[in-house]
Amino acid sequence: MKTKRIIEVIVLIVGLILAIACLKASSGAAPEWDLSFRGTASGGSLVLAKTRNRNVKYVLIQTSAGESAEAVAQHLADTINANHSEQTEGIQYDPHWLWIGGYKVNASGSKLILPGTPGDYTIAGTETGLGIPKSPLSLSCSYDEKKDEIRLNWINPSTKYDLILVNAYSSMKFYHKFTKPVRNTPSSFTIDCKQVSIDTNDMEFRVIGILGGIQSFEAIPSNAAAIHVTSNGKCQEETYGIPFTDGVAPNWNTWSTATEIDKGAFEQGEKYTDIRVYNPAQALLTKPFYQVIKAPSKGVVHGVYRKFLGLTPGNTYRLTACLSTLEMDSIKGDWSFSLHAATNGPVGKDLTNEQLAGLAALPDGKSGPQAGLITSYSKGNTTKGAFELAFSSDKGAGDSQSSHITLPAGVDTITVWVRFKCSDPNGKVGFSGVKLEDITAIKNPKSPADIRNEEIEEEIELMKWIEKASREESRTEIKPTP
Repeated sequence: MKTKRIIEVIVLIVGLILAIACLKASSGAAPEWDLSFRGTASGGSLVLAKTRNRNVKYVLIQTSAGESAEAVAQHLADTINANHSEQTEGIQYDPHWLWIGGYKVNASGSKLILPGTPGDYTIAGTETGLGIPKSPLSLSCSYDEKKDEIRLNWINPSTKYDLILVNAYSSMKFYHKFTKPVRNTPSSFTIDCKQVSIDTNDMEFRVIGILGGIQSFEAIPSNAAAIHVTSNGKCQEETYGIPFTDGVAPNWNTWSTATEIDKGAFEQGEKYTDIRVYNPAQALLTKPFYQVIKAPSKGVVHGVYRKFLGLTPGNTYRLTACLSTLEMDSIKGDWSFSLHAATNGPVGKDLTNEQLAGLAALPDGKSGPQAGLITSYSKGNTTKGAFELAFSSDKGAGDSQSSHITLPAGVDTITVWVRFKCSDPNGKVGFSGVKLEDITAIKNPKSPADIRNEEIEEEIELMKWIEKASREESRTEIKPTP
């Protein structure tokens, strides 16, 4: 694992050097586009992120309610340029530093002039104004071996895009495979692998909604829905480091039994703060960001959910998830935290809030709080602050009573959801994402014990890498990012 990580970093540095060389060879004439903000800010954090690695690099600013688009564009430009002037390019990796090849960013009115194309960037954070489009959700992947085709499916928000960009990356080889613009607002995309060389054992796909257009060179991107594909296209996992939108993880949406969802109860958590090493997020345990879910108001149950789309009817799927009860050991009142999964109906209709809360029967007829249960935690049964893996049909974590999920005939959708109920307003839990494997199609799938051991080994190696980088940083006395 250590040798592999060293190779990854070497490849990354070589890529950075090549990028610098290409920019110099073009005499500074890099392609440009205008990130065009609109209207005023709602107030919050605004994140501009690069899309070219599994753990993206980004810059963050704080906006004020009513702040003009012109002021925000200038603030972003000043922050990016200040970071460039204070750090040595290509020497230290800081995820909070938006490296764009030494290019000086300019603002012109409400436009931020950036190198590259809109597909190179996403916008995240809690800022919801400025014309920023909502993100696609529930990105899912299926692979047809007979046709040698990959099909991506996702859910678009109610607002329409002008364009959707589908990005493909080789996650560990650090190369960009393609960016395909798709007009209007489709919800699927098919890749003919006979024409495009795709590594179905290691490929990441992202879908980004665009307002504006590439031809006009004025656009504003959403955040990305993303999925990492392995096991010859039969395993899809949420292993990436993409900042959240409005406090909710990419692909996921919030739900609640309350009339209105308490948006303040959902926020982004960060596992490895102030690190200056590249974390390729190869495992659920080593993802840099995790979903924080705070206690709902009295009598309310809430959480997050996502759908997996375009699956194979009749096949059986194993779900793996990464969860933490954080500091719930100190909570005195009653609480419950659980992960569930169930098949949708024949048309893939969303489960209702009552079904997600265990107050109404699921499409398969099962009912009650235990319906669709993968794992659960409660007072006296916690992760003791750590993140741990839970598997369908496995007793390895929490209180698991589930089976794997088998799709009935005519059904191609599975919904996964997290449920949290807590009488103490100080309670909160963490959730880091899921992996879904088609164990009908995978020959000799790994056991939960093997998967757990591999993930723990990845986490140990990452912590060693961070510790080594921290020692080297203290010797070089490089300034921290403001």
